[in-house]
Amino acid sequence: MRLYAKFFFCATFVISVALLLSGYLLITYSYENAINRETERAITQYQYDKFTVQASLIAYADSLHDDILGNILRQVSADLNGLTAFFAEDKTLLYSDLPPQTNYVILDDVSDNSHIHQFQEVNGENYIIVCGKLIQNDLILYFLVATDISDVAVLKQQMTQSFVRIYFITLSLSMTMIIILSALITRPIKRMNKVAAGIAQGSYGERLVVSSGDEIGELSQSFNMMADAVEDKIYELSENARQKEDFVANFAHELKTPLTSVIGYADMLYQKTLTSEQVKDAAWYILSEGLRLETLSLKLLDLVVLNRRDFTLEEMRADELLSSIVGSLKPVIEEKKLSFHLKAYPTYVLVEYDLFKTLLLNLIDNAMKSGGNIISVVGKPSGSRYSISVSDNGRGIPAAELHKITEAFYMGDKSRSRKQHGAGLGLSLAAKIAEIHGSPLEFSSGEGIGTVAKIDLLQGEDEDDE
Repeated sequence: MRLYAKFFFCATFVISVALLLSGYLLITYSYENAINRETERAITQYQYDKFTVQASLIAYADSLHDDILGNILRQVSADLNGLTAFFAEDKTLLYSDLPPQTNYVILDDVSDNSHIHQFQEVNGENYIIVCGKLIQNDLILYFLVATDISDVAVLKQQMTQSFVRIYFITLSLSMTMIIILSALITRPIKRMNKVAAGIAQGSYGERLVVSSGDEIGELSQSFNMMADAVEDKIYELSENARQKEDFVANFAHELKTPLTSVIGYADMLYQKTLTSEQVKDAAWYILSEGLRLETLSLKLLDLVVLNRRDFTLEEMRADELLSSIVGSLKPVIEEKKLSFHLKAYPTYVLVEYDLFKTLLLNLIDNAMKSGGNIISVVGKPSGSRYSISVSDNGRGIPAAELHKITEAFYMGDKSRSRKQHGAGLGLSLAAKIAEIHGSPLEFSSGEGIGTVAKIDLLQGEDEDDE
């Protein structure tokens, strides 16, 4: 059973019971009061009639004989109000104007110095019978006075009928009000149920409108707080899932360049006759790239999934750093027959080697894919910073899309990027690494002219002016 129906039936039951109990108590109280008033009036009338009878008997004292006693009592009864009956001491009926069906069992309970009363229904009429002993000289009589109280019974019946009408009218009005109140009270719960169903289907932004300060309003506020917590948790879980996907995609993307270098140098060792120095250099590059891959996975995990930003920056010679990074690309540069220029001024810079190498390799990789044949890497001091730029003479980037290139999965020329196994992740990761080094990743480009990517590094304390 729905809450609306439960509230309706419970409220209707309570009101119905309350009305019935109130009506019963009211009618009973009114009836008892009426009976008590009639009883007091009957007893008072009995006392008055008894005095009248005694006075009459004194007047007839000289002629009170058994053969005319009945006639005398009939005459006396004619002067009294109501119905009367007289009985001899042996309870023989002397005179009565009560209905013949009247039961006189009350005589058995009468004592000498008291009177009693009894309620009795005779032929559909209700009476109060008051009975006592009357002693006058040597004459002892039982004296009964019956007062008709049928009007009280009729009044009770009328009250009962009126109450029944009032009961059904009141109950009908109450049921109408209960239906309206039930709808008003359960409406917020229905809205809450609708919003909860929407949240369950994925509409996490839905909220309840809190329009009252009662328990329903407090429940609505608590529901909204719960919905906020659910939305935050869902966002957190989605963000974690996205970060893990980004990590896998970024790591797979970053495997490409070092593996290309490893494969290139390995192929050089396999197919060419090299001097011992060249073999040593090739082996060193293979070892360096292998070690970098070993640590790069954990650093990418910290960077992409955990959003870590507190990597330790170490001082390194800028010219040696750039030469080392560019040297790992030698097989690729030779294979693609590119004109590559490196110019690095000798000074110390603060970098996280593995991450910075990932950044620079991404920039050079994008320059290689630009369609040009000349790539330049220049490093030079610029105030307290050390500016590093990577430029190419490729197709360039449209001005309208230049601000989008660091977005994850952005690819300017999607067909060409797919042919070159691109995923649009390199520059997004490069921008994060640039932030770790305290610099934005800046781009300038012109269609058909080429692109320049720039990052500024902090200079170290030691400088080499050679």
